[in-house]
Amino acid sequence: MVLPEHIREKILLIEEVINFPASLLPRKNYHWENLPMVPSSDLTGAVSSLVEKGKKAVIITGFYVPMGDPPATETDGPPGALTLAEGLRYLGMEVSLLSDEYSLSALKAGLKVLNLSEKEIPIICFPLEHSDQDHTSRIINEENESSMSMRFAQDFFNSLPGQGLTHLIYIERVGPNHTIHSFMAQDHQEKVPLKEFEMILPAQIQNRCFSSRLEDITRFTAKTHFLLELAERLNLPVESIGIGDRGNEIGAGKVPWEVFKQNSSTRREPVFGCRVRTDYLISCGISNWGGYALLAGVALAMGRSDILKKVTPEHEGAVLDYLVRHGPAIDGITCKQDHSVDGVEFKDYMKVIERVKEIAFE
Repeated sequence: MVLPEHIREKILLIEEVINFPASLLPRKNYHWENLPMVPSSDLTGAVSSLVEKGKKAVIITGFYVPMGDPPATETDGPPGALTLAEGLRYLGMEVSLLSDEYSLSALKAGLKVLNLSEKEIPIICFPLEHSDQDHTSRIINEENESSMSMRFAQDFFNSLPGQGLTHLIYIERVGPNHTIHSFMAQDHQEKVPLKEFEMILPAQIQNRCFSSRLEDITRFTAKTHFLLELAERLNLPVESIGIGDRGNEIGAGKVPWEVFKQNSSTRREPVFGCRVRTDYLISCGISNWGGYALLAGVALAMGRSDILKKVTPEHEGAVLDYLVRHGPAIDGITCKQDHSVDGVEFKDYMKVIERVKEIAFE
């Protein structure tokens, strides 16, 4: 779908704001690790896909921090997923939320503070493989050790939430890092750096889910990427969108592995970089911003910018506070129940969201 030029210009400006927000913020030393993903970002494509084909979407989120105080899901992901779900529903789409048991309570708390029921926006729990965290099926992502996850994914597309699905949207959802197969299948810029890959990512740490601190959180992460991979394998008419800010999120597989290696600021990116690609990737400094940006773009294209009026510091602050206290949810950087997202204080975090809203109304 070709969007009108003035809409495309606004969407491109919104994409610039969520990727390069430094001018809006008083502190210049916030972490911005999204830059290697920016050339692969396509907010316009994601908006066009939803406007043209969007009828039924499942939004997947949840990034669990097992070393947090308390262990909980991040404040980045659920707020953006909830806002996007509510907005797409108002625009006439059928929407569900999906996560695993580690993030489910935060999503339920979010619906409660938004005065929405699970009848209006269902919440789906993707099961973990085994009750024992140390069971082999919990610590690896190979399909032959993932019978429960594969069965759930297969049954999902035959269930009411999965039938007629048009979109899978992942927002701040950690996914497995590269395997030799996924690495070789990528479009490489020059000569394939196979020796470097094997040195940095030996077989024993491939296909694992890592935090940005290189904590292996595979056992705490349901294998939601199987939904995307199975939809592709079955050739279902489902398009996918991935929203991320570091590269360990589902969707970042669109970025060649060597780009993360060459542009790594911490030398951890080529280890944790996710292998799973989506049809469209949205890069941003904080993943929640990508959810707001996607909703703003769709609202603009459908002539319904009015749905953004309720996005105010007071409203978003109340939602975040409720998630933190009742989810619970924690800041992924401080690892505490702080009223912040990815180490960014709430008032600064909101400046980017308010600028996105301003662009939509200009």
